[in-house]
Amino acid sequence: MTRLRTNAADLVMANIAGRVAPARIHAEAMAVDNDGRQRLLPGTGGIALGVHAGDPADRWVADHLMAGASIEDTAGTPAVAGPLHLLSAIGNRVRDGMGHTIGVVAGKRGGLAPGFWAPQLVGVEISDAVAGRLMPEDRVVVETVGRGLRLLDYYEIALSNVSPRLLDALPLVETATGLQCVVCHTVPAELAGAGLGQDSWIGDLEITDTAAVPGLRFGDLVAFENIDSTVTRYYAPGTVSIGIVSHGPGHASGHGIGVTILATGPASRLQPVIGDGGLGPQLVAWATETGAPE
Repeated sequence: MTRLRTNAADLVMANIAGRVAPARIHAEAMAVDNDGRQRLLPGTGGIALGVHAGDPADRWVADHLMAGASIEDTAGTPAVAGPLHLLSAIGNRVRDGMGHTIGVVAGKRGGLAPGFWAPQLVGVEISDAVAGRLMPEDRVVVETVGRGLRLLDYYEIALSNVSPRLLDALPLVETATGLQCVVCHTVPAELAGAGLGQDSWIGDLEITDTAAVPGLRFGDLVAFENIDSTVTRYYAPGTVSIGIVSHGPGHASGHGIGVTILATGPASRLQPVIGDGGLGPQLVAWATETGAPE
């Protein structure tokens, strides 16, 4: 891993209040899968007991499942991304209403027609002990930092949803032409589904064919070929977008495993390399080393 020159020292850290999201059922939109079968499954919101970063993303019988706790903004409607969602970055610390640290931001879910039906959620990696005492509607605070983070020597590469400590943990290596990043899979642009066209800081971009990316785990890094996510997410030949697996498969047409975008740029400057690009253990370590008191 390479420590890169950044403007991290100039970023503002802001405490943003939110709440643990309740579990929700979107029967009108998610009840029918790609094969025309009715599949009304858990996974959107709430607290997923025993599900952690590093676990197989397709292990559970669920829909858009996020590891740990799903949190959301307290103001407005769940389908609209607010300050908590827009300012949170992967690796940010999360505290409960008493001020005790309970975990770290591990992903985002949403980005399909914000304001319509999909809730804009932030996933938090938490320990089993914390999961056992948290309840839906509990107040939380995210120590947000990462918005505005830039690579001073690679202006063509844009970052989103990246905290300074996550950047230090990313498997990046400087080369003669730019940066290499170790990822678990590359994904062709034609498999990019729900989440296209949306703000790069909102939710995720979904892989429509789960079979094409076998063995993905929560927290794995993947790269979308020919997808630009500098501002919005769209098809652009010669670009690449690298992100982190943030939720499990969605079963409706156009949906699948969700990836929260972290970095995007010209493929000539940001090169994915297949290897063990899994950050699940790091997210678990960050969450457990700051666990809540008994």
